Amino acid sequence: MKRWVFLVTLIIFSLGATSPLLAAGRFDPYGQVKWQVEKAGKPSAEVTVTENGLLYYPVGNKIICYDVNTGTKLWERKMEVGGKITEPLLVEGQDLYATGTEGVQQMKPNGSLNWVYRVYPKPKGNSSSGVVSKGPEDLLYVGVADGLYAVEPQKNFKWRYSDEKNVVQLLGDQEAVYVCTGGKEEGYSLRALDRQGERIWHKGLGTLKNVRMAFGPDGRLYVVTNPAQVDRNTSGEILCLDKDTGQEIWRYGVKTDDLSSLAFSSDKTLFLSGQNKLLALNLADGSLRWNVPLLNLSSGVAIDNAKQRLYAGSKDGRIFCVSFTGRLIWDKEIDKTINQTLHKDGGIMIDKGKDDKDSITKTPVFLKDGGIVVCTDKGAIYKFVDVHKES
Repeated sequence: MKRWVFLVTLIIFSLGATSPLLAAGRFDPYGQVKWQVEKAGKPSAEVTVTENGLLYYPVGNKIICYDVNTGTKLWERKMEVGGKITEPLLVEGQDLYATGTEGVQQMKPNGSLNWVYRVYPKPKGNSSSGVVSKGPEDLLYVGVADGLYAVEPQKNFKWRYSDEKNVVQLLGDQEAVYVCTGGKEEGYSLRALDRQGERIWHKGLGTLKNVRMAFGPDGRLYVVTNPAQVDRNTSGEILCLDKDTGQEIWRYGVKTDDLSSLAFSSDKTLFLSGQNKLLALNLADGSLRWNVPLLNLSSGVAIDNAKQRLYAGSKDGRIFCVSFTGRLIWDKEIDKTINQTLHKDGGIMIDKGKDDKDSITKTPVFLKDGGIVVCTDKGAIYKFVDVHKES
């Protein structure tokens, strides 16, 4: 049940009615809100923030662009490549790429459309959006339900690779494109393909729920696998691979199916969440540095290397701040004070809404100006600054 605070004077009403005052208390006493957006829509993929200060926010089949400095909405555009956006935008210079079930489209930072590349006939077997990456020869690599397509910058088809399975994840560099294919019932496989689409190496990953990939600062390929079912013989795993040969350097397992994406700090540590814990692994050998239990932890990790602090969200709308040494510095449920109702006696009633839980499952984003962007599952966006000073 919601809790109401009755204010009996119009003086308090006039003070409390301004949005900056209401916003200010949301992260008190640890964070200072810079701006907020309410009812932006449930994010369907991780948000993307660019060097030129733009925040791209995917909601279903559309992208909303905000000024990350002010929270001002700049434009909104519906995608033209089918389905719902479930992967974050790819940003390359002044070009934006968004994928759907039918292909990829290229846009400018102002949202205007450059071109659309659609796969014909329409791919079958996958209802989520495709994946996209840059790779060898500066080509664009697009993965959809029926295979991987190598496309030239002006959307000319170059070649196609298919093992008759969905392309579920994709990552590329100048030497190769790393393609994960499969499905929950048939098992997943990871391949490195050269610039002609020929296989360099192959690795089976087993029956999975999902997979994530990232390049580490050490030049290695990191793969996170979440099993389709957790039992005594299966675990979520982090694999460190030599990207040139596919050789496994190390692996670390956790009895869970909810391992998050990876974050790398400047002190050669890998951070991620899973099993309601924040984990820190040594990048060199995969050994556990520490893990800290955090109730209802549900997002990936944002890193502030300067302050050596980590930020993550929970299913009950809480933000955690943890040190690089694994110590909880602070945690705060975001204050939901938003609604005001005029009372018949002349004052107002403010709905504090603390019982309305709002999950944070998307990874917070740490910005160069020291701000932190948090997006909730109900469509609220906050930019705040951590002002807590340790004694």
